[in-house]
Amino acid sequence: MSAENGGAETTVARRAFAVRLRSREQLAGLIVKMPCASLLETAGYSGFDFAVIDTEHGPGDGEMLEHHVRAADSAGLPVLVRVTGSAAGEILHALDAGAAGIVAPHVRDAAACEAVVRAAHYPPRGSRGLATSTRAGFHGTTSVAAHLRDASERTVVIAQLEHGDAVEHAASIAAVPQLDAVFIGPSDLSISLGHPGERDHPAVRDAIERASAAVLGGGEAALCMLADDEPAARAARAAGATLVVFAAPQLIAARLRTLVAALRASSPEVTESTLEVRG
Repeated sequence: MSAENGGAETTVARRAFAVRLRSREQLAGLIVKMPCASLLETAGYSGFDFAVIDTEHGPGDGEMLEHHVRAADSAGLPVLVRVTGSAAGEILHALDAGAAGIVAPHVRDAAACEAVVRAAHYPPRGSRGLATSTRAGFHGTTSVAAHLRDASERTVVIAQLEHGDAVEHAASIAAVPQLDAVFIGPSDLSISLGHPGERDHPAVRDAIERASAAVLGGGEAALCMLADDEPAARAARAAGATLVVFAAPQLIAARLRTLVAALRASSPEVTESTLEVRG
């Protein structure tokens, strides 16, 4: 069925996600790296509100990306794509593949943010190229008018703030019209401040707190933060973040380490006599 007659469940899901985000609902997302089609389906069935396919630090093949968005759609899971930069062509490809929106890394000031927003939206707001023959246009089965209306209502744009010099521009970044959220990236922020990986270093914590306050203090953009576990997620929400994202590789690795450590701790000590009996 076409998107025009209301039969496309994916259109409904993406619009609902955009509305929930803009209404400041508490939403939980999962960052994944391709190939991960079954993981996206599992995340959807498990109740995650959205997922982020990371092509900045993972494979970014166009055909693979489209298949992964399709897998997420099958589980009713809206997907954002973290692109590698702010190039208009890359943003276009992600949205044409059917993504609910994009996450643009390394946004340092309002001018850079404005360029990202323009690339993600059609005229008159932006400069996105038009084609309804794409997956986002239901392969030509929807009208131009319906496609433009859908894109205008549900396209989500998130800017990632992850440099020390961007902290001073956080308020003006958050104030860019039709920017939906600012995602504070602690890893790159820490290395830009000279403390790689030290998220709890006073300078890093101060930068995160100042950026968060600036985002929350002005503009319409929501605050998005990364969490390693449940306590970190609760802390992020207490700090004002309505979007909290977990990185699937770290979650899986942490669980595997815990599982192996528990098994080793409960295993009987292997001695030479034990080995002789087993022999």
